[in-house]
Amino acid sequence: MMMNTFPNTAAASRYRQTEVLTTSSVQLIVLLYDSAIQAVELASDGIARQHQPDKARFLGRAVGIVSELSSVLDFERGGEIAKSLYRLYDYMLSEFTQANLRNDARRLDGPLRCLKEMRGAWHTVAQQQNQPMALPRG
Repeated sequence: MMMNTFPNTAAASRYRQTEVLTTSSVQLIVLLYDSAIQAVELASDGIARQHQPDKARFLGRAVGIVSELSSVLDFERGGEIAKSLYRLYDYMLSEFTQANLRNDARRLDGPLRCLKEMRGAWHTVAQQQNQPMALPRG
């Protein structure tokens, strides 16, 4: 059984706020994916335990994060990638709705896999941004 890993302490809240304020935009996207993954896992656990408040709370959190990721897509600069991400986010939101309506945690498996894959890709980009650039020899 999963435990709620969102500490409700003032210190943890201040730490999280500092982390967000001092993070690059790519790292912030990784944090959003981390939060969405955790929310989906906790919603799945809520469904499995037939605990409606947890199901609603964490599905709501996942919907909010994925909706925000979708709403900031730049179709003009992002081209086909932005369109593909939009379709992916739309799929996830649809599955979240079906999981909620049918109390079916299996409907969260696909979106969870997608979120983990996307998080991995963004994490790689973040790591590449943090590496010092090699200077040409001359």
